[in-house]
Amino acid sequence: ASLPLAGCGFRLRGRFMLPFETIYLDMNRNTPFAARIARLLRAGSNVSISDSPDNAQAILRITRETRERNIISYNAEGEAREYELKYVVQFRLTTPRGTPYLPDTTLVALREISYDEDDYLSRDNEEARVVDEIQADLASQIIRRIERAQPVKEADPLEDGDAPAP
Repeated sequence: ASLPLAGCGFRLRGRFMLPFETIYLDMNRNTPFAARIARLLRAGSNVSISDSPDNAQAILRITRETRERNIISYNAEGEAREYELKYVVQFRLTTPRGTPYLPDTTLVALREISYDEDDYLSRDNEEARVVDEIQADLASQIIRRIERAQPVKEADPLEDGDAPAP
């Protein structure tokens, strides 16, 4: 039964190896999204999270994180009936010198939620649950992309008197 799943790339969650041993998270660490990424890295990988970019072999930088709520349909009275929640995260993974492990990557998640004026008080709770689900999904996607990062071979800086080979 597991043979067809093995062919499609499916694997159970578990520990994974990264091409580096330390990582610095260049993002606002006081957000649920950053905490989720840190938790996934600590729990599932061989990497330790550094407090300084100088002591890290890789830097994960969130360059953009935006959240939008757009109306997608109205009822007969012209009031909003359905919303689309859009969450956009852009990130890059580099060495401390700036050599990319992964290029700039943008992930977008969309979810639709219905709005009922009779359930006004529960709408905020539902939206919060959906946003939490979106963040969990995007954090997992970031981790899967980091997991596929290739080791980087950085060129050594030229020493005084050394000339590049012709």
